Amino acid sequence: MVGSVDPVPAKAFPGLSCCPMNIPEQPLQTDNPVPRQRQGVSRMAWWLRIVVVIECFGLGGRYLFSSFETESDIYGWLFFDCHWSESLAQSIDNAGATMTWVAGGILCLSGWRISRLSTESPRLNLVRRLDRAAAWWVAIWMLLIAMVHMMRAAVFAELSLPEHAVRYLAPLALTFVAGTGRGFGFSVSSEPARVRFALLMLSLAAAFTFAAHGYKAYQCYAPFTDLILLSDMRWIDSGCTQATAERMLVVIGIVDIVVALALIVLRSRLAAFYMAVWGFVTAASRMTALGFDAWPETLVRIANGGVPLVILVYWMTIREKSPPLQPSSPAATPSHQLDPVLDEAK
Repeated sequence: MVGSVDPVPAKAFPGLSCCPMNIPEQPLQTDNPVPRQRQGVSRMAWWLRIVVVIECFGLGGRYLFSSFETESDIYGWLFFDCHWSESLAQSIDNAGATMTWVAGGILCLSGWRISRLSTESPRLNLVRRLDRAAAWWVAIWMLLIAMVHMMRAAVFAELSLPEHAVRYLAPLALTFVAGTGRGFGFSVSSEPARVRFALLMLSLAAAFTFAAHGYKAYQCYAPFTDLILLSDMRWIDSGCTQATAERMLVVIGIVDIVVALALIVLRSRLAAFYMAVWGFVTAASRMTALGFDAWPETLVRIANGGVPLVILVYWMTIREKSPPLQPSSPAATPSHQLDPVLDEAK
């Protein structure tokens, strides 16, 4: 028949007998944890950097620029306990606060610079070293303040180190997760231990701080009572009495201790969310009770809510669903190399 085409024998092309092309099929991945973890580390590093920078500016404001400017316990220890000259003690105290304030600015600039340098270079390595040095200084100075406060405090002195844990462990954790590449992320197969250690530090810091504050609240710590009464007088004027404020503190203290345990034992995202919200509320209570001139007291406590927020951001990110039906590349990361830190949020 005109226009008809004779069928081609299958034997002439044996490779086309079953399928159009003899190409090996690649498995489809519906959920690859590696990109989610890298994104989680990047987000954690960014938020942690913001928290540390705000903390630095708060400490600088407290001891250098605030209308409520005072001297730290380091000055009191050097002058009253060690009997150093007042001018030398004052100079050391001011130098430490100034260097911490400058370190906050360095962390801002170095973070921005690292995010723009995508390739390895001597300049990038120099910025990374400067970034880590600034974070280390903040951690050391905050730890010194906590240690000296423990030696000089009259009430609950033994709780100074756990109470201030988020202030000196947050910048220390930043040295483990920041400045190692574009976006501050890690290679999943090369740096799992550092990420796990940073998360452990942040979780312990948040738990210790909340447990210490919870115990002081349960014991009706007088300054906490004043914060409730002054905030009520300034904003609500409900006629809250001291007895009512103390009953509130007992409940708050119990809840703080419970969520601290839940964060460590259960790795509860709900506990992390509560700690983030309540940490920011308690930090802001300095301004609600004392006025906006007390802004340094709020900023220096930003890690109370900021550290739980960083933990929550990481946990929520690694639990996000990846886009479905993504073909895996031939060089996909083997499952046995995946970072075990994904178990942190389980």
